[in-house]
Amino acid sequence: MIIETIVTTLDTDGAVNVAPMGVEWTGGDEPPVLKPFLATSTYRNVVATRAAVVNLVDDVRVFARAAISNPSYAVLPASVVRGVVLEVACSWRELQVRSIDSTPPRSRIETEIVHHGFRREFIGFNRARHAVLETAIYATRVHMLARDFLESELARLQVIVDKTAGPDEHEAMAMLSDYIRSAPAPEQAGTR
Repeated sequence: MIIETIVTTLDTDGAVNVAPMGVEWTGGDEPPVLKPFLATSTYRNVVATRAAVVNLVDDVRVFARAAISNPSYAVLPASVVRGVVLEVACSWRELQVRSIDSTPPRSRIETEIVHHGFRREFIGFNRARHAVLETAIYATRVHMLARDFLESELARLQVIVDKTAGPDEHEAMAMLSDYIRSAPAPEQAGTR
């Protein structure tokens, strides 16, 4: 099963990278499997430090910002690994790498949970939050997807946001829609 998370990593100089990532995970004490693309900062950082933190976050604005940039958020030092925890995280898992398969285009990084923390209950996602998450995923793939497909998906997902969102979800959707619409069209894009 793929769980949408925010993965934080550090580079060798200690700079923080904040990335949205679907991780293979059944939850609880089972260790997540990270699958970053080889050309990403997350992949380079995990290879260099052999550590990451998986943050469970219920504010979709964090996913939206992280999908289109490397935002700066308040963080706390991780307890066991060389890494950081987002202050907005409901809970988190500190991970050490057990193995890395770097077969292109995505790596497969087997991990071990060495510490977990809990700040507050995860309230879950309503339909609008799910729609924003889907839009964030499209934003990370805007260079690969056809413009007409993206426009139709934005229109479909906007209806859901309009029906079920609060102010935070409206803000996140507007940010992502603006980003997608202003991105250059890919020269050759598939439809999914």
